[in-house]
Amino acid sequence: MKSISTGIYQVTPTAEGMKVVRGSDIISKEYPDYLKDESNVHGSNVDALFFPRSIEHISYVMKEAHDNRIPLTVSGGRTGICAGAVPEDRGFLVSLEKMNRILTLRQLFGEFRLTAECGIRFSELTASIKSKDIDVFDVDEGALKVLKESDRSFFYPPDPTETTATLGGTVATNASGARALFYGPTRKYVVGVEVVLPGGDLLRIKRGEIFEKDGVFKVRRQKGSPLIIPAPTYAIPKTKHSAGLYSCSSMDLIDLFIGSEGILGVIATVTVRLIEEPLGFASGVAFFSSEEDAVNFVQGARESSVRPLALEYFDRDSLELLEEVRKDQGPTSEIPEISEFGAAVYFESGIGHGAHSDVQSLVTKSLFTKWKELILRFGGDPSIAWGAINKRDLMRLKTFRHAVPEMVNKIIAQNKLHSPGIHKVGTDMAVPDRALKQIMSYYRALLAKDRLKTVIFGHIGNNHLHVNILPSSDGELASAKNLYRKFAEKAVSLGGSVSAEHGIGKLKKEYLHIQYPRKYIDEMRAIKNALDPHHILNPGNVV
Repeated sequence: MKSISTGIYQVTPTAEGMKVVRGSDIISKEYPDYLKDESNVHGSNVDALFFPRSIEHISYVMKEAHDNRIPLTVSGGRTGICAGAVPEDRGFLVSLEKMNRILTLRQLFGEFRLTAECGIRFSELTASIKSKDIDVFDVDEGALKVLKESDRSFFYPPDPTETTATLGGTVATNASGARALFYGPTRKYVVGVEVVLPGGDLLRIKRGEIFEKDGVFKVRRQKGSPLIIPAPTYAIPKTKHSAGLYSCSSMDLIDLFIGSEGILGVIATVTVRLIEEPLGFASGVAFFSSEEDAVNFVQGARESSVRPLALEYFDRDSLELLEEVRKDQGPTSEIPEISEFGAAVYFESGIGHGAHSDVQSLVTKSLFTKWKELILRFGGDPSIAWGAINKRDLMRLKTFRHAVPEMVNKIIAQNKLHSPGIHKVGTDMAVPDRALKQIMSYYRALLAKDRLKTVIFGHIGNNHLHVNILPSSDGELASAKNLYRKFAEKAVSLGGSVSAEHGIGKLKKEYLHIQYPRKYIDEMRAIKNALDPHHILNPGNVV
């Protein structure tokens, strides 16, 4: 991050060198992928599509939109499932995909800090760090030398499922992933951002420099009076949570923008801290005869010395889908016969943070011994559990984990042939540890009444399961949506969140009203009013 302190700075807006496509007909015909995201919601009638390559380019577009009251939607990797990147009628669409450079690498108090532009893909960032072959725009040669010569590996821990997601997008949604159980979400690793505000000015924020005081954030300007931003007062659930603007006591200004889903400004650059990577991973899948045994295993693992990085759940319906995949693939399938089991749990531990390579095998053996003991204690059979250390075994586990959502999408595609309006209804709720068994019982009780086809899998380590309802008719879709609302209400009543990782976007605003009373949503609007008084930015998102 630059040495300039937190504050608002003027930049010189320019369109020179920026690709701009104007005309809704041309954009719809030649750039249709930019009008949708993974939600499969399609936008239309965009007046102009911009591809900025710099902060000055973003400033130009933002100022033009602000001065002329033109709605502006920001597009990153378009991997979201809540239609946050889908433009509403008319206006500007800004794709940040060209802003994909790593800008700086520094070492501060023995910790590596990397700054990159918002449009870099997560897979590209991860590969650069892992290989230590970092193409840095402005490098601290000493830091790069230390990184390359170190016998340790470093990494950026957030691990969103969609590796094509952009860094800016993951910050805007406070993305998490399977390993969030151990490492936590994106917020924990972001130490600086540069945000272009709707009027075109640049807000630079360093973590630890501006905190809420007397109910407001006071941000100095390069010129003129300070910007006053009201601070939120509501409490957020003590769970994995990605619904609405973040709030906490003595709040740091940077946390207002992390997870804000682009409604306050355009995140242009991000500075993150890197940490030491484990020497390897001890991973596997344990199979159980019942869902109850699997849940007990999860709770036992969380309390044990194995310190799991990830715990992922697959119910009986998931295993039956995998059995279909196994039969289709034939003798060469990487998936064994698993139809006899009632549930499965993928588990993962890190091998030896700081351990020397010569003791790696001993650490691995010890970890697997502990996992076997846990499996046996909670009714599983260790002899049929999978273990993975080498590349081939890890790929087999990857196939196992990814086959279920792929089959879900295949079923929905088949159902759409006779009912084009239907879609998957997938929950995103999380609850506190104490409420895991209660929410699962509630899911099962209501699903049994409606007899809809369902598949339940996901991040059980964080009590964050995805109940995927697969309707085959418009009537079943209506029933699925009704169940979704009941599930959301139950999760909140148990102290949980209506959206643990996917955010609110345009599609889940009604559930934000389940999470918070109106007065707290009005607080979010007041914050947006302070930063985006004409409400040009990402219209339709969140509030």
